[in-house]
Amino acid sequence: MIGTANAASLSPQVEGQNLNGRTVEETFGGVVVGQTVSVAAQDFMQYFVAMWRDKPHNERYTIVIHERPSARWGNLLWIEYQREKIFQTVLPHSRGRIKSISEQAVDIAWQELIAITLQQAIDGDALSASTLF
Repeated sequence: MIGTANAASLSPQVEGQNLNGRTVEETFGGVVVGQTVSVAAQDFMQYFVAMWRDKPHNERYTIVIHERPSARWGNLLWIEYQREKIFQTVLPHSRGRIKSISEQAVDIAWQELIAITLQQAIDGDALSASTLF
């Protein structure tokens, strides 16, 4: 299971360090892991991460960007959160549209993460309510 670091699990030495006005969670929380090999996918990842960091509370999530290169069909790229696919696309051979695809990916992945988070909260409430009886 993929998770995020929390302040309690970090070394106490971090508390005294200057974090440039950011909290421990913002500095060490969410992670974007890239498993890409092509230049187009690496460009996608750079644009994606730059826009992803602007999302509020992105530090709560650890996501993985996967790529499966194909000379015939283009590069299949998908994003996972907790081993669940939240975005998928085929990158074009031309790198000119990569930035706009990255923007769409951030928006779609963010909406999927919100839906997953809400569903987990609902499921958690249902489980805790069912254990009362």
